[in-house]
Amino acid sequence: MDKEKLATIQAAVLQLRQQLRAGAFYQSLPQRVGQLIDRIPVEPATAVTPPTADETVTDLLQQLHSGLDDGSLTAISDDQLKRLLPQLGSLNPMIRDRGCYYLLNEALQQQILTADQLGLIFDTLVRDDQLFSHIDEPENDAVYRRSFSVLILSVLIYADHAGITFLTSARLEQVVQQFTVYLLLERDTRGFVGDQGWAHAYTHIGNLLDELADEPRLARADKLMMLAAVIERYQRLATPLSFGEPERLSSYLALITDKDELYTDYVLRALKRWHQTLVSQPAPASAEAWTRVFNRNHLLEAMALHDDFPTAIVDYLDDELEFLG
Repeated sequence: MDKEKLATIQAAVLQLRQQLRAGAFYQSLPQRVGQLIDRIPVEPATAVTPPTADETVTDLLQQLHSGLDDGSLTAISDDQLKRLLPQLGSLNPMIRDRGCYYLLNEALQQQILTADQLGLIFDTLVRDDQLFSHIDEPENDAVYRRSFSVLILSVLIYADHAGITFLTSARLEQVVQQFTVYLLLERDTRGFVGDQGWAHAYTHIGNLLDELADEPRLARADKLMMLAAVIERYQRLATPLSFGEPERLSSYLALITDKDELYTDYVLRALKRWHQTLVSQPAPASAEAWTRVFNRNHLLEAMALHDDFPTAIVDYLDDELEFLG
């Protein structure tokens, strides 16, 4: 993504976050976030250059996996991590998903990585070139790099919550700012993609939203901003979410609304505004318009299956689904 264009969006997001923290714009937050999204044009496609995995990379993955399996792996060097992290953007699921992601996740579970190494991974994955690579273009192969960066960030924050402390105040601010921008920009809704495996950006979004919802140091305004960003972007998606993403995001919405009445109030306002937007428009007459309708219906249906939403949201869902039915 063009650096100047990205910097403009980042500055707008930061300003909106600061204003929201100061107590301004709660009532108009959906409109302001939506307007920001609507001003972001889709750019022409450019060539994506995925990382290459030579024999040294595959040998390293095999060596480390073997060590995990037989219990002999007690450490991973910084140099090895730096060789593996680019492979989160690999088009080969054996390298990206079953290779690097599985390895990093298991290494965290077995406490093989140090707090400093968690910081090294975090600082790499939160960078602009990781999270925003080709994000303003039509569907492209850079989605794996973006999506798996988000996934690993969620695992890192989970590890921090579990006691491997590395998430400083500066890093927390950085991930909230970068992730909020990412939520406004990500439009790739693909789930499983042929022989390239899982893209699953919107499932991984749910994972990171959950971890940040559970972050006690995070201001309510920032949690509200991310909630607004994901709802407004979801409304505008023009391709289907059909690989469990509505169910995943409904779990996040149940989690966040259980934490404070502020979030319950916001979700209700957003859902009602969404409904009014749909009924005030002409009947759907294109595949994109119908996709937006069914994406919304699937989210509401997934939310209705939860038994942990506040009563006000349960009542709204009952009325809305009866209307849809």
